[in-house]
Amino acid sequence: MNLNKEIKPTIKNLRKVIGRPNEIDPYAKYFIRPISIWFTWFFVRTPLSANHVTIIQEIFGIIGAVLFAYGKFVLGAISLQIGFIMDNSDGEVARWKNQQSESGKFLDLIGHMIIIPFFFFGLGLGLYLQQGEIITLIMGFLAGLFSLKLEKFITNEDGDLELARHGVFKSLFRYPDSMNVITILAIVDWLLKSNLLFYCVIIYGIGMTVGRMQQIYKTFYSIKN
Repeated sequence: MNLNKEIKPTIKNLRKVIGRPNEIDPYAKYFIRPISIWFTWFFVRTPLSANHVTIIQEIFGIIGAVLFAYGKFVLGAISLQIGFIMDNSDGEVARWKNQQSESGKFLDLIGHMIIIPFFFFGLGLGLYLQQGEIITLIMGFLAGLFSLKLEKFITNEDGDLELARHGVFKSLFRYPDSMNVITILAIVDWLLKSNLLFYCVIIYGIGMTVGRMQQIYKTFYSIKN
């Protein structure tokens, strides 16, 4: 039930009711939230639920990955960024309409587990089809594979195998930072006719593999039987 139906969903009221003053992600706080609130303003005026918005987010993410695979890196990055806006908006819609639920969190998690590997796969495949370098296909596959957070399904512990978000460099291997790096490099490659995405996918392939294997090793030996 929407407990806020008696309150007019103006931008000001939305910010009061659903704002996140303790947002710790600078990109979300300073760039995405000021945009997502306008999408939320629209969605709360429709019959769409928060879960519907999550599904829209996942559709944009999949479209972005497919565009990557076809070598449309800038368009793919734009689609992913729109999806990330939706990723913030679905939580805002849930808070406004009082639709927070475990099923909603699960749907959001599934979306991330599909979209993040897919855009790495798509990036590697798109570069391979453009340049014929098999290394990009392999590295895109590895980056996608080791971005999966399967521990979410096998343990109640949250984040055991996370790539630690300490320091600027390590944060670049986390979503949405990894998406932002790819977005910037896609635009630079498009403007300057450079080939930075080639090196990007190699770095992510190696970095995600090494980082994830290291954390799996540490977690395995820290488990108390």
